[in-house]
Amino acid sequence: MPANPGKRILLVDDNKSIRTAITDYLGSKGYEIIQAEDGIKGLHYGLSSAVDVIILDVVMPGIDGVKLCQLLRDKGVSTPIIMLTEKAAIADKEAGFGVGVDDYLAKPFNPRELELRIQALQKRARSSNQPQEKIVKHGDLEIDFTRHKVKVDGKEVGLTPIEFNILKLLATTPGHVYSRQELLTSIWETAYEGYKRNIDPHVNRLRTKIEVNPKRPKYVLTVWGVGYKFNDKL
Repeated sequence: MPANPGKRILLVDDNKSIRTAITDYLGSKGYEIIQAEDGIKGLHYGLSSAVDVIILDVVMPGIDGVKLCQLLRDKGVSTPIIMLTEKAAIADKEAGFGVGVDDYLAKPFNPRELELRIQALQKRARSSNQPQEKIVKHGDLEIDFTRHKVKVDGKEVGLTPIEFNILKLLATTPGHVYSRQELLTSIWETAYEGYKRNIDPHVNRLRTKIEVNPKRPKYVLTVWGVGYKFNDKL
């Protein structure tokens, strides 16, 4: 069992001063920090270490943060990921959300804000793991709320906490159409308008994992001009 359950962080950033500042602050709050100074080492630790949150810089030698996130997700790592970035454009954020980033924090930042975002991600991850003693089956899709597991045609697929929470919300109310704003408020616990388009990349990644043909989805349907719903005609 980890020495600091719930407080193990993987920090991947090539800037030593930033690594030191984050490590000193979070360390004073009881967190254990595993440091990596480039994307290659970050990939190694991300695949081999049991951590609760991963913090990635965008621009790094070896493997950049967006590519590193994609590699981790492709390998089945569902640990919440926060991206540190100096790029605030929505297109840059969409690229990260599209490969499975859970949250963004722009540089420069207050370490306390980083801690709050870590706590928020862990809260969402815990809530998606809360026992409900319920297994929902729709066609070949099986969602186990108790164990936070999803199977398609009997094979388990790995979802990030946000992907699982989107699926959980939609699948428990088939046919109900959720606007992007409603999903945003429910999943991210925020109503900030600027994040609305970030729902779409997570839905797209969810579809690549549970749909036979993501371009012609069977489970998670788009209601044009409104939002998304779970198919109630299965």
